Amino acid sequence: MNVSLLAVLYLFIAVTALVAVLLEDLLSAFITLSFTGVLMATVFALLRAPDVALTQAIINSGLVTSLLLVAYSQTRKTPHPPEVCDECPSWLQVKVPAFVCSVLGLLLFRGLYSLAGERSLPEASAHYLARTLEETGALNVVGALLLDYRAFDTLGETTVIFAAVSGVSILLSGGRRVQSGHGLSYIVKRGMALLTPFILLYAASILFLGHLTPGGGFPGGSVFATVAILMCVVYGTGFEASRISSKSKEILEAGGAILFVLVGLLGIAWGAGFLSNLPAPFSAGTPGSLLSAGNMPLLNIAVGLKVGAGLSSIFYAMIKILELEDD
Repeated sequence: MNVSLLAVLYLFIAVTALVAVLLEDLLSAFITLSFTGVLMATVFALLRAPDVALTQAIINSGLVTSLLLVAYSQTRKTPHPPEVCDECPSWLQVKVPAFVCSVLGLLLFRGLYSLAGERSLPEASAHYLARTLEETGALNVVGALLLDYRAFDTLGETTVIFAAVSGVSILLSGGRRVQSGHGLSYIVKRGMALLTPFILLYAASILFLGHLTPGGGFPGGSVFATVAILMCVVYGTGFEASRISSKSKEILEAGGAILFVLVGLLGIAWGAGFLSNLPAPFSAGTPGSLLSAGNMPLLNIAVGLKVGAGLSSIFYAMIKILELEDD
């Protein structure tokens, strides 16, 4: 691991975060924050946490930036009234946020830099590779890390998606959707009709076999969301909305969250702790079989429901346009 490269990235992360706080133009600040997210994703990738890096890149640099840009487009570019500006001292507007961000940046730098030279990391990876099957019953080591060893982290990631979906839905709740029934050409529609069953089977295999092969709730749910998005683009929003309503997506997303929490509460009821796997009333099963790895298949389904319904809801909310007054 190149410690010098990590040090340079940490420095740029601190600089871009500080610049984003000091910038008065909101649009420039949003772009700077997006660049900060890309740098942090690079750091996570170098620290051998590709799942966290991918989440950081998609959620922070992509989804959150899009949400901020949409919010920015809905605001009026008018200055604050003088009496409002006079109530807030200038030192409170700039210096306090800069100080808070600097302290948080130093803490982040100290934590990440200590991990760069941590000698126990190879020992931890060796333990996971050697003991995952015995301790979780899963053949997929990455899936076991996400849903067993680091299940709390996965719960946090799904909470971030829930917050993003809620923010987009609240921000774009006004007005009515103009549903298009035209879509693309006949050839594209026929091609999509032939490919859709295979894409759905591929998504299902990723989702339900996530404890056996590479995949799981996040990639499986993303592929399911891709099908809904393609239906919007190819057939028109009216076609997709008539088959998968926004209310159904909300129910599916909420159902995924409830299922995830209920599986975790079963561990507490058994006296083994929240989100416990094999110590709770879950069986390891036969290694390599569909019903194995304890609660991991259920957690994959819960995450898949949240990710699939959440991402498709965000896309559908983003393409909503308001009706003109003369319509």
